[in-house]
Amino acid sequence: MTEFLNSLKADLLDRRLLPLVALVTVVLVAAIAYAALGGGSGSATPTAAVPSEPATASSGLGISQKTSETAVAETTGGGSTQHRGVAHNPFTPLPQAAVKTASSTAPSSTPSSSSSSSATSGSGSSSSSSSEATSTTPSTPAKPSTPAKPKTVYHVAVLFGTLPSSVTPLTPYENLKLLTPLPSTGQALLVFRGVTAGGKSATFTLVGEAPILHGEGACLPSASQCEALDLQPGKSEQLEYLSPLGQPVTYELSVVSIASSKASSAAVKNALRGESKAGRALLGHDGLMSIPYLHYSAAKGVLVFSGHGAFAARARGARHSR
Repeated sequence: MTEFLNSLKADLLDRRLLPLVALVTVVLVAAIAYAALGGGSGSATPTAAVPSEPATASSGLGISQKTSETAVAETTGGGSTQHRGVAHNPFTPLPQAAVKTASSTAPSSTPSSSSSSSATSGSGSSSSSSSEATSTTPSTPAKPSTPAKPKTVYHVAVLFGTLPSSVTPLTPYENLKLLTPLPSTGQALLVFRGVTAGGKSATFTLVGEAPILHGEGACLPSASQCEALDLQPGKSEQLEYLSPLGQPVTYELSVVSIASSKASSAAVKNALRGESKAGRALLGHDGLMSIPYLHYSAAKGVLVFSGHGAFAARARGARHSR
């Protein structure tokens, strides 16, 4: 027996048979490996149970859960032709998909909440800072405006008409406006020019035909050349004219009162704007806008003496020369 094995060994190790022996060895090893790996894995490896949802109607599309351990066959025919796995409800979300959705939505919600909280905190901090700035900033009190000093306004009341007054009573004129013609615009004999400082007298400009004067008034610039008549309260002056028929007609002017009151600058300006336009036109037509030795002060609202002191003295003398 030993000699047989030795001779077999010698024949196999012969160089001419060595390639054939190597090929047989490789084939044998491959057959053993195929038998060990292929057949053993098909019968010995246990299958793991796959949790799944209860199967719905067999007419629906069967969908099984895919895992790394089991193979799944998906067919439209239902579970009868499916080798492994169970039917799955197609309207039920897969567990992994649900987990992925939750995990994917969770991070996105976190920044929004943090951003909203940061925005809220930012707005709160800004409002608090603005409130602190408002509370800490001292308010500067507004300076009260200095009220304008009230000015003195004079109200003149006169009587004017023909004599004798027992036949025709004198017509009263109260609160005369500047440049008011008397007795009327159509028959102007006098034009009211204003009052002198302190409301001591009222001044009237003579228009039209020069009358013959009798009474307690003062003429300006002189008694022989009377362009304006100055009359104090409680006194009167008669003006005598000749009618077209040559008969004398006498008018009387009486200053009843000169009252004063306090008014604002706006009221004074309104009084100046309320002067008679007809009287201004009449004076401008006859060239009688100026008054000898006097001019009207809009700031004071009275007639004041103008020019050099000597002229003022002459005007005062002319007023009291009669």
